[in-house]
This record gives sequence, C-alpha cells and structure tokens, in this order.
Amino acid sequence: MKQSLMGLTILAIAISIWISGTLEEPALAAGIDINTVKKEAGLVFYTATRASDADETIRKFTEKYPFIKGNYYRAGGAPLLQRILTEARGGKHLWDVVSALGPQVIMLEEKGLLAPYKSIHQSFYPKGFYDPDGYWTDTYDLYITVAYNTKMVPSSQVPRRWEDLFDPRWKDGKICLDERRDDWFAGMMEAMGPQKGKIYMERLRSQKPIFRQGNTLIVQLMAAGEFPLAITYAHSVEQMKAVGAPIDWVAMEPMIAITEPIALSKHARHPNVGKLFIDFVLSKEGAELLKSQRRVPARLDVDPLTKRLDPRNLKLHPVNISSERLDQEGFRAFFGFR
Repeated sequence: MKQSLMGLTILAIAISIWISGTLEEPALAAGIDINTVKKEAGLVFYTATRASDADETIRKFTEKYPFIKGNYYRAGGAPLLQRILTEARGGKHLWDVVSALGPQVIMLEEKGLLAPYKSIHQSFYPKGFYDPDGYWTDTYDLYITVAYNTKMVPSSQVPRRWEDLFDPRWKDGKICLDERRDDWFAGMMEAMGPQKGKIYMERLRSQKPIFRQGNTLIVQLMAAGEFPLAITYAHSVEQMKAVGAPIDWVAMEPMIAITEPIALSKHARHPNVGKLFIDFVLSKEGAELLKSQRRVPARLDVDPLTKRLDPRNLKLHPVNISSERLDQEGFRAFFGFR
C-alpha cells in the first residue's frame, strides 16, 4: 500500500513538473521572466485584421496563458494609424502590440513609436520579411499579381510577364486595378529601378486601365466578365476559383508582397506580455492559426494555404516602404483619376 501511495506521489510530482514546464517553456525560451509576465497580466493589441480573427487569436493566446487578460482594438489600416498617432500626440500610449500593413508599421518605426524585439521565431521567416534590428516581423502576406477570367482569355493569350500587359488586346479598360494600389506601384518601381519602372508605368498607363476600389469587388467583377484582366491579390483569386469561379492567376516575377508585420510598442504598459504574444503569433502554432483564418502565412516551415501560394516557389518583393513615402495622390494623378 505504501509503495502504491509513493508511486502515485511520484507520478503526481512528475505530472506537475511536466505541466509547469509546458506552460513556462515559451516564455523562458524567449528570455522572458514568467513571474514578470504574471505581474503584468494584461495585453492590449491594436490590429487592422478582421475582428473575428483578432478575437480568435486573443482567445487562443489567453487559453494558453490563462493568467493574462487580453484585449484588442480593431480598425482599418488608415483609421488605426490615425488613432495611434493621435494618442501619441496627446501623450497616451494605450497599446502594447500592433499589427497592420507593412508600410504603416514601418512608419510607426520611423516615428520612434516601436521597440525592438527579436523573436526566437525570426529565423523561420525569409530575409526582407523582418526588420534586421527587430522592430517588426511579418506574419502573413498579400501577393499582388495578374489574374484573368478563364472564359475571356485563352491559355495562349494569358500574360506570363508584366510586359505582356502591353499587348494591344488589353487596351481600353481591359485591365483593372484597385485605386489604392500605390503600394504595388511603389513596389514595382523599387523592384524595376526608377528608370525602367517609370517607363513601365507610362506604358501601362497608355493601355488605359480602369480602376475600382476593393480587391474583393474587383475579383467578383472579373469573374462576372466585366473585364478580362486584373492586378489583384492572388489569394482572393484562389479562394473564388476553389468555389467554381472562372478565374485564375499567374506567378509573375516579381510578385509584389504586401506584408502584415507585428511589432511591440516603445511605450508598452505590458512589454513582457507583448513579447510573449509576438512569439505566440510568430510561432508555428500561430502561423497555423493564421492559415486556418485563410491567410497566407509568411513562416516558411508551415505548409502554404495552397500549393501555388508557397512563398518558397515565388519570386517575391516585399514593400518595405513607409506609408509616408507612398504617394497615393501622385499615383492617382499619374493614372489620371482623383
């Protein structure tokens, strides 16, 4: 009987140690003191992602660390950025971690509002998709490429290179772009170089493309036959194609990648919890969660959303340019619309 009780005691101790190690390992591996995390016990996450995704991410994180109370604020990229800047001007620093489009996060870095933090998971992300000094790391991407209506464009006429858009058959409203694609414009100019990029854009302008607002709308209109070609998100086309839409996309070289980095506030009230949350989002578990939310994870050891969206097989060019240096009005003026 005593041997049995002793065996149960040893087993209980072993289980206790295993559970303790399981709970604390991520924090300790990141060089974060778990006791400090427990004292902070809170997190405020500002994000531009879908509210349902933000809610699920916070819930998964707090399930993993039940002693932390997580909150988030969600808004579109521009309103979110405006809120952060307005709060900063008023001396209010309410958020710990932010996630938004790459140009917006880079602008926050340039304004001195971010703190460097090199996650233990950074090595799983490709160069160009994290800041070398640790101010931000990408989480998922939006790949911009050429898409087409398969009923309107025979396989022999599908554009395979960016220059193929100059074919006379694609003139006068046959190509559609989002009127907010100044980030793609800047990425292409950077990838091609100023002189070649300027010539390319001038030739594209001469094709007289049309403009609409919203990539989802553009993909829907293309599928409905409003126009044969669009410069839009590859993953949006993949999703509609999967449910039977007569559309497809081409793996152009380069494909402009709009990143969605995550970063720590310089004035975080819960800096250690913030670091722990960043590690969670950048972990394989976090990347798998993003994939389940129909995102295209930037982490390289996670299977892609679809085989064709595998970043290892694409020539990607991330737009690591501050939003203050993106010229939306100049883009609109260049193509002749306001």
